[in-house]
This record gives sequence, structure tokens and C-alpha cells, in this order.
Amino acid sequence: MSVRSCVDKKRLLRELPLFCDLASENLGELESGSQILACQRGQTIYMVGNPARRMYIVLSGQVKLSVASNRGNEKVIDVIEAGRSFGEAELFGGQRYLAGAQAVKPTQLLCISGAHLRRAMKMDSRIAVRIIRVLSQRQIEMEAELAASHLSSGNQRLLDFFLGLAGPGRDLVGETQVTIGISKRLLASRFDMQPETLSRTLRELSDAGLIAVDGGRIRLFNARIGRYLADESFSQAIVLPELNRLSHAGAGGYPTFADSAGPPGLIAEFGPACDAINMAGRQRMLSQRMAKSWLMLERGVLSRRARLILRQSISLFDIQLNELATRSNSAEICTAHAGLKEAWQPYRALLDSEPTRKGALELFSINEEVLAAAQRLTLSFEKADGTAKGRLVNLAGRERMLSQSMVKYFMFRRMGIRVSKCRAKLEDANNEFSAALVELTSVTQGKPRITAELDRVSGYWGILRSALAVGNDMEFAATARKAFTASENLLQRMDKAVELCAGLPG
Repeated sequence: MSVRSCVDKKRLLRELPLFCDLASENLGELESGSQILACQRGQTIYMVGNPARRMYIVLSGQVKLSVASNRGNEKVIDVIEAGRSFGEAELFGGQRYLAGAQAVKPTQLLCISGAHLRRAMKMDSRIAVRIIRVLSQRQIEMEAELAASHLSSGNQRLLDFFLGLAGPGRDLVGETQVTIGISKRLLASRFDMQPETLSRTLRELSDAGLIAVDGGRIRLFNARIGRYLADESFSQAIVLPELNRLSHAGAGGYPTFADSAGPPGLIAEFGPACDAINMAGRQRMLSQRMAKSWLMLERGVLSRRARLILRQSISLFDIQLNELATRSNSAEICTAHAGLKEAWQPYRALLDSEPTRKGALELFSINEEVLAAAQRLTLSFEKADGTAKGRLVNLAGRERMLSQSMVKYFMFRRMGIRVSKCRAKLEDANNEFSAALVELTSVTQGKPRITAELDRVSGYWGILRSALAVGNDMEFAATARKAFTASENLLQRMDKAVELCAGLPG
């Protein structure tokens, strides 16, 4: 690195948002502790573990912050563009730099001594407030990115990155061109991907007609991206009632009116009988959703999302099983509940284990036992209710379950497990879903909200059927991803339909 002395540092400082409107003596304090550094491409600015004594602002070029393992594997933490600062977190919060800094291309830096910066902060507290704002925004961005790495697909994360480059003023209908500005290898590391994974993801986005790639330039087709992200965000939703709401029930264990408020698809005040039917039916659905997610983990497809769904589903199943015990007010219901509880224990132990091929073979039979037990419990609650509304809630609830079991049988069949039985089961589930959808549409005629929701269900049902019908010559991972995502979308819509049916007048 070389030091440039023929630059008006005070002017540069005054033009930066961090230091604008400061008194001349404050700018003078900062100027006396500042240097302009010129870095060549690939030049190290500081290394991991170096004492944190300076704050840096990129005037031009790019800087990457990264860490490396003993084996030489590099993880890029951030790429700092012109106008952004780095190093201040360690300067004020620690003694040494936690990540190394290296120039990605020829770069000019404004380097400010920590001692001079602290003195200027004492002279004008606005500097401290502005630095806190910068650090807060960076923390929010890191938390959002961490959440996205667990909940969003690689396609969505890349699209979000490109849209960020385009800025808020992009045309929502036409095209926008952005420049990546860094190598694809560096971009892959930034998103914790292998380079070949990044290439495949870019190819998938191009094949879907969302972007066009020309070297480092990306053309964004905005209208298509908007529609894609709407569906993709919808598919990320986890259809689970809030766990804490189940533990804040009113007298008798039933939700209070206040508890019933919340986002669509959560448990509402349906009345004790329909609530119990809906909850037992949700156990039936969860038994299939957990199997589907566990099988995705065994195959290494959508692993992060599958693991999150599996973990939350297990927690909800446990909570609802205990809650349903308080609703067991007949000998038949008590017997059915005991049967589900007994079947659940070995199933839960298997779900908690690391997925393996041997475990998948065992999962098939155990899962069927839990499904049958949950079905008996749901029917016992429906029988105790004895109303047409109770039957309607159970019928809609079975559709919710079928949306998950079809993907389970699809996965088993494609894995070569009980192929003939899975093929027959898949066909039966397909026929049952179609017939029940016709019946639900007929029974709820004159109910506009339910009719509109069932229309949406019908659309997502067509997408799931198409995904499940993909031939064996297609790559397993690609077809499994499509089926998994389609089933989650269908489940979301069907769960809303169940809520609407349960909310009908008695």
C-alpha cells in the first residue's frame, strides 16, 4: 500500500455522510489522524488477529472481508463498495480484527486513526450517533441474511442480491441491467455456495426467464421476477400455529377470543368440538409432513428448510398431543388418544435420528401406523360432534393431510422403497383429493370466501399433480424440490380453507 499526501483530506471528510456539517476544529482533528491509502488488486489491508487501530472508508474500488480455515477454505463475510466503511466494529468493540481485509481491485481508502476518531467523538456526539446507526444497519442486514440462508432458496437469495444492486428506483415492469462487479468465485463464497452451485443457480434463473447473464452484467426481467418472488415467498411460509398460543388457552383448555386473533391459518375460535377435530386433523397432516421433510433430509435436498419444518412440526405435534388429552371426554376418544401417543414415541425417536437409507425403510411402516392412529382420533372427535359442520372440517382437514402424504409416497417410490405400494397409494390419494375437492366446492356453494379459497386450492393442486407426474428420467433433486415446494403452497391454501370451513355458523 502507498500513502497519498497530495489529497485534500478535509474536503473528503466533509463530503462523507459520517462527518458532514462538523465544525472546522473537529474536521481538523480527524484530518490530522487520516491517511489516503492506495491498494493494488489482491493487496492485504489487514489480517485476522491484527490489532484494531483504524477505521477505513472505501473511496473507490472494492474490499472483501473474509476468514479462512486451516485447510485454506475461504468464507467471504462481506464485499465493501465505495462509500462504505469497515473496521469500526472491532475498533470500538474489540481489540483485534475478526476478519481479514483485502482489496478486490485497485482501491483507494481513507484510513482514520482510532485515537483521533475517539477525540472527535468527544467533541461532537453526532459522530458517535452516526457510527451507531451504521453498525445497527449492518447488524440488521447480517441477521436478515442469516435468516435468508436458512429459510430462502439459493435462487431467491441471488435475486434479492441483484434487486439490491438495481436499487429502489428500478422499473417494476420492464428490464433493469446491473453489474456484479466481483468475480463469480467471490460471489459464490459470499453466498456460501460452491462455484458450480452458483453457476447452476444462475442457469436455473436464466432458464426460468427471470434473468439474462452476459459475463458480469445481469439483465433483470422485473415483472417475471415479481411474480416468481411472490410465489417463492409464499412457499417459504411454515404453516404452523404459534406454539405459545396453544399454551395460553382459556378456561377448559380452549382458546379465548383474544387468543384467536392472528394471521390467517392459525387456530381460531371455532368452538370446542370443531377445534378438536381441526387439531386432531392437524396431527394427521403433521405425521405426513414430518415424513416428507425427513426424507428430503436423507436425500440432501432443501436440507435447511426441511430441517426447520421437521423441527417445528415435532414441537407442535408434542404440544397438540398434550392439548388433545384435555379434550378426551369419552372412552372412545381416550382410547384413540392413547393409541396415537403410543405410536408417536418410536416415530419421534426415528425422526430425531440422523436420516439414513436404513431409517427410511423403517420410516415407511412406522409412519403408516401413526397416520392410522391420528385418523382414528380425528374420527372419534367427529363422531362425538355428530354435526355436518364437523364432517366438513374433517373432510377439508384430510385434504391438508393428502397434500403431504402424496409427496411422501412420491419420495419413497423414487427412492425405490415399496414401489408398487407407493404407486397404488399415490393414485388413491390423488383420486381422493380430487373427489373431496369437488364435494367441498359443492357443499360450500354460496360462501364466497370459501369458494375463492378453494379456487386457489384447485390451482395449486394442478401444480402439485404436474410435479408428481414428472417421469423417472428427470434428476431426482430437481423433481423433489418442485414437489416439496408445490405441496407447501397447497398446504398453505388448504389450511386457510379448513379455517374458513370451521368458522361457518353451526
